[in-house]
Amino acid sequence: MKKSLGYQTTVDFYDCDATIIDSATTIKHILEKAAKIMDLSVVNTTIHEFSPIGISGVIVIKESHIAIHTWPEHNYVALDFFTCNKSFDLNEGILWIQKEFRAKKIDKNSSQRGFLDKIK
Repeated sequence: MKKSLGYQTTVDFYDCDATIIDSATTIKHILEKAAKIMDLSVVNTTIHEFSPIGISGVIVIKESHIAIHTWPEHNYVALDFFTCNKSFDLNEGILWIQKEFRAKKIDKNSSQRGFLDKIK
């Protein structure tokens, strides 16, 4: 069986509170707190607020990264977690984010990436 280098979890958040998901300060706070809940180590955070609406950002973590894109006009958020091993339980943090975004529905998918014949 081939081993993979990384584990990706994507989460779509629907029917979010538009005001919350259109604030760079709020997004930064929510994602950094979620990283702490998930026991991920934050290295650097970059959040960009678009004009007139929307947020994009990346949190570099020792374990890889968290990326976010928001569409407040559609009450929608796309969030990606990429980690270098599967020992991290992201569920508690994802549920906390759902509560903070006031999302009525989420859709979560997970996959493995970087399949190599031999991992050094």
